[in-house]
Amino acid sequence: MSGQGLGDQEAAALALSGAPARSMFARSGEWTRVAQRSLLGVAAALAVAGVGIATYLTVVHYAHQPIACSSIGDCELVNSSRYAKIGGVPVALLGAAAYASMLLLVASSWLRRSPTALTAAWGIALASFGFSMYLTYIELRVLDAICVYCVAQASVMTALLAVLSLAVWRSSKEPQG
Repeated sequence: MSGQGLGDQEAAALALSGAPARSMFARSGEWTRVAQRSLLGVAAALAVAGVGIATYLTVVHYAHQPIACSSIGDCELVNSSRYAKIGGVPVALLGAAAYASMLLLVASSWLRRSPTALTAAWGIALASFGFSMYLTYIELRVLDAICVYCVAQASVMTALLAVLSLAVWRSSKEPQG
C-alpha cells in the first residue's frame, strides 16, 4: 500500500478522528499534488489571459485599427512607437508567442508531470518579465505615455512569473521517483 495513498478504512478513520484534511493528504503526498495542479491551473489561466491581450494588440496592429483604449492613457502612441516593433515584428506578436509557449509547457508539465517543461515555462516567464519591465520603463520614462493593455499585460506576466516560481520551487521539494 505504500506510495498509493490511504486505504478506505485509513481515510475513514482519520476523517472520524477529527484530523485536519491536510494531514490526511500530507501522508500520501496527495496534498502536494493537489497544490501543484492548482498552481499549474492558475498559470494556465494567466497564460490564456496573456494570449488574449497580446492577440488583440496584434490583430489591431495588422488591421490598422485604433486600439479601444477609452480615455485612459495613450495606447496609440505607445503601440505605434518605434519601441513597439523588433525587426519589424510587433512586440505584441512576440508576447502572444511567449504566452502560447508557456501555456503549452504548463499543459505538458500538468499532463506528463514534467519538471523540465515547468522549468522551461518559468524561464520564458522570467525573460518575458524582464522584457516587460524594460517596455514599462520605456512607456514611463521615454514616451511619457501609458497603455492600459500594456499595464494589464505586465500585471499578468508578473503574476505568471510568481505562480510559476512557486510551482518550480514546490516541484523541487517533491520526492523524485
